[in-house]
Amino acid sequence: MIHHIVFQFMAILSGILLVLLLGAGIVLFLFSGHLLLVSVVLISTFLLFLFIGYFVIRNFAKPLDESVRMIKQFTAGNFSTRTYIDKPKSTGQLNRHLNELGESLQKTVKLSQIQQDQLETLIENIDSSLLLIDMDGHLRLANQTFQDMFHIKKGDWFHKNYQYVLHDEEVRNTIHESIVNETIVRQSVILPLGIERRYIDIYCAPIKHGSSHAKGIVVVLHDITELKKLEKVRKEFVANVSHELKTPVTSLKGFAETLLDEEMKDENIRKKFMTIILRESERLEALIYDLLELSKIESDTFQLNWQEVDLSKIVDETLELLQEEAKEKSIDIQSGAEGHTVIEGDPFRLKQMFINVITNAIVYSPEKGFIHVHVEGFPRTVEFIVKDNGIGISLDEIPRIFERFYRVDKARGRNSGGTGLGLAIVKHLTEAHNGRIDVRSEIGKGTTFKIIFPRSQE
Repeated sequence: MIHHIVFQFMAILSGILLVLLLGAGIVLFLFSGHLLLVSVVLISTFLLFLFIGYFVIRNFAKPLDESVRMIKQFTAGNFSTRTYIDKPKSTGQLNRHLNELGESLQKTVKLSQIQQDQLETLIENIDSSLLLIDMDGHLRLANQTFQDMFHIKKGDWFHKNYQYVLHDEEVRNTIHESIVNETIVRQSVILPLGIERRYIDIYCAPIKHGSSHAKGIVVVLHDITELKKLEKVRKEFVANVSHELKTPVTSLKGFAETLLDEEMKDENIRKKFMTIILRESERLEALIYDLLELSKIESDTFQLNWQEVDLSKIVDETLELLQEEAKEKSIDIQSGAEGHTVIEGDPFRLKQMFINVITNAIVYSPEKGFIHVHVEGFPRTVEFIVKDNGIGISLDEIPRIFERFYRVDKARGRNSGGTGLGLAIVKHLTEAHNGRIDVRSEIGKGTTFKIIFPRSQE
């Protein structure tokens, strides 16, 4: 392009020069009368001027060609291209500024790319569903959390109206209200997602600058199901604690008032009432102890006293402690061990777990029943197994037996002096040892508890 302009300029300049030389030639011929000499001088002068003019203009045209090449590269998005700075002041200054412009554009594009990558990473890894909807109701952006929550692919939502993507009426109405009124709208809904019911907190906010009209809205769908579950557990826990404390406290108060009655002269009745008071006091003490233990185990500061422990020895010590309880019901407890049964664990907490599991087996086993306790070592794990022939647990109840205060047989569990917190403590201590629990049971035939411990803690 520059060369084409140069040639046009040279042609015009040549024409002007030729006219001037012809005029000068006519004047010289009139004065000298030598036509040949005048012609040679004029032609030589003309060619010399053309030669000099070509090289002068070419020196200016070459850096301009480089400038045009750089501008074309910038237009194509290549901001890394550079050019040499030539000697002519004007063109050299132009190329210098173009190099500076290229460097500035390159830095701007790089910074923009970094910011875009950061924003995309943030959007894709946020724990809530995020949507960007324009004022026509079309979905412009949806993060991966949204696609996972609603089991939807990009092709099913991109640039489609939210009315056809989101099927819940409450969600659609909340978004519609935000779009129409261009205001922040917040709403909590319950969404049926698959076989689950999820509690969702919806937050819609318009995208606008100052007092101008909104360009779209941002929708955040935050899953608060776990918070709702925790709130429900907390309420149930308070209710259960109140109920469990009420019974022994009422008994203590009632029998104490009776004993204080001056007309109470029968020593046998007095002794009976004192025995009941003692039993209820022990039950209350056990409940408070288990509540404190559960609170300690669930706290962030809870730590185990790690050391090498032989589970078979812990089982033997536990059975010695529970021997009298088993004899009262004529229950035959058999124990055995197989393989290498040493793990890394806390001996005090392991004994606490074993006492709770075996005590449960004794409580829910019939008179003259049997309990088999077995420890078996494997290359990477050691298993603690307790099998009884008790009342059993239904499949529906198995997931709930580790809840606080849950009892399979409420009357039998409470009469045994149990607090209903034993298996909750076992569950938390098993998780603290990085183990897992497996429960198999059949109504009327018994239950098998299996706790699987890793041999070493990495």
